[in-house]
Amino acid sequence: MEWTKYMLSMVLGGCLVVLFGRRQNGRDKWLFGVGAGACLSVMELTVAYMLAKSGWTMLVSALKGIAFCSMLVLMGYLWEWMLLDKKNVQNMEIIHPVRQWMEEYQESFAQLSRSFCMVPQFAGMQSRGDKIMQERLNENRMAAAGQLQEMSQILVGTMERIYSTREDGRLEAEISRRLRLMGIQVHKVFFYSPKGQKGQVYVTMNTRRKICVPVKKVASVLSDLMEHEMMPARDSRTFVGQDRITVLFVEGTAYNVLYGMKKETRKNEAISGDNFSVFWLPEGRFYAGLSDGMGSGLQACTQSELVLDLLEQFLEAGFSKETAVRMINSSIVLQPDTTIFSTVDMAAIDLYTGVCDFLKVGAAASFLKKENTVECISGAGLPAGASSSLCLEPYRIRMYDGNILFLMTDGVLNALPAGEEEEVMKELIWGLPEGTPAEIAERLMEQVQMYGEAADDMTILVVGLWKR
Repeated sequence: MEWTKYMLSMVLGGCLVVLFGRRQNGRDKWLFGVGAGACLSVMELTVAYMLAKSGWTMLVSALKGIAFCSMLVLMGYLWEWMLLDKKNVQNMEIIHPVRQWMEEYQESFAQLSRSFCMVPQFAGMQSRGDKIMQERLNENRMAAAGQLQEMSQILVGTMERIYSTREDGRLEAEISRRLRLMGIQVHKVFFYSPKGQKGQVYVTMNTRRKICVPVKKVASVLSDLMEHEMMPARDSRTFVGQDRITVLFVEGTAYNVLYGMKKETRKNEAISGDNFSVFWLPEGRFYAGLSDGMGSGLQACTQSELVLDLLEQFLEAGFSKETAVRMINSSIVLQPDTTIFSTVDMAAIDLYTGVCDFLKVGAAASFLKKENTVECISGAGLPAGASSSLCLEPYRIRMYDGNILFLMTDGVLNALPAGEEEEVMKELIWGLPEGTPAEIAERLMEQVQMYGEAADDMTILVVGLWKR
C-alpha cells in the first residue's frame, strides 16, 4: 500500500510536467517534484486524519511529502548534470567535418596572408623610379595580405554563425500548434542564438486557406511562448498569405531612432561629392554613415557612393565594421588610379542598450547633444585609399533617451571661423530649438551658411534616439 502512494504521486507530477513543463527554462524538475510531494502530503494527511492520528503524526506526514519533493528535485539536477557532462564529452570528442574543413581554410588564408607580408629586400643601388615602383608593389602586397587576413576572419565568423543556429523540436511543435489555430501552417522554425547577442527566430510558413494573417499576430504568439517580446524584423513581410515565406523575428528593442539630412553643394557645382547611408540590421543595430569623396562633382560623388554601398553590403552580410572598412580600403589601394580617396564617418547604435560605436576614417568631428551639454567626438587618420595600413580608432559612447547625434562633413566645419570651428558648432547646436531631426538639420545648415558661402560640399546628418 505504501509504494502505491509514491507511484500515484509521481504519476501526478508527470502529468504536471506534460501539461505545463518547458524544458528550455529548466522548471520541469520543480513541477515534477512539487507536484509529487504535494500529492504525497495530501494522501498522508488524509489517511492520518481518517485514522484520528495525533498532531505529531500528521506533521511527520507533511514532512514526508517535503522530503520526497526535495529528493526528486535533487535527482533532477543530478540527471541534468550527467546529461550535460555527457554532451560536453561528446562535443569534445566529435568535430563536425564541415567545421574542421572551415578551420583548415581559415588557417590556409592566414598563412597565405603572412607570406604576402614577407617583403623581399633588393640589394644594390636603385633609381628613383625603381624605388617608387617597389614601394607601390609593397603597398599592393600589404593590401592583398590584408584582404586574405580579413577572409580568414570572415570564415571564423561564418563558422560561428552556422553553429549558433539550432532547432528545438518541442518549442517548434508548440509554435506550430498555436499558429495552426490561426490558420497558419508552419513548415520549419530555426532559432539563432549568437553569443552575446539577442536571439532571433526564422519561421517558414503560409496560410492554409485564402486568408491573410498579420505578421504581428505571429509575433505575439512567439512573445507568449518565448516569454519575452518578439517583433518582426524591419522590412519583413506584413502579412502571411498562401505563398510560403520565411519571416525573421527578433527581440523587441528598447529604443527607436529618427533621422534627418540636409546638404548643400559647393559653389558652381551641380552635384555634391558627399553621400550618406542609414540602415537597420536584424541584431538591433542602426547604422548611420557619411562619406566625402575627394574634391567635388560627379567623380567625388561616385567615389563616396561606392564606398557607402560596399560598406552597407558588407555589414548586411554579417561582417564587422572594422573588417568592412579594411576590405574597402584594400580594394581602393589596389586600384590603378591612386587618386581615389574617400572619408568614412560611421555611427552604429545598439537599440537595446543605447551604446553608440563610432568609426572615423579621415572624417570630421561629430557632436552629441545631451540633456546638459554638447560633446564633441573627433577623429584622426587618413581617408580610405590613402594608405594600405589603415589606422582605426573606434570610439564608444552611451546615448540616452532624447539624445541627438550630429554627423557632418568637413565642409560644414570649414565654413565656421578658423580655429574655433568645434566651439562655435557646440554653441550653434546647443541653441537649436526642438523639432524633428530633419527640421534640426535644416536649421543648423541655415545658421552655418550665415558665416559665408560654402567653399566645399556640406552635409549634415542628424539622428535622434528615443525610448519606445
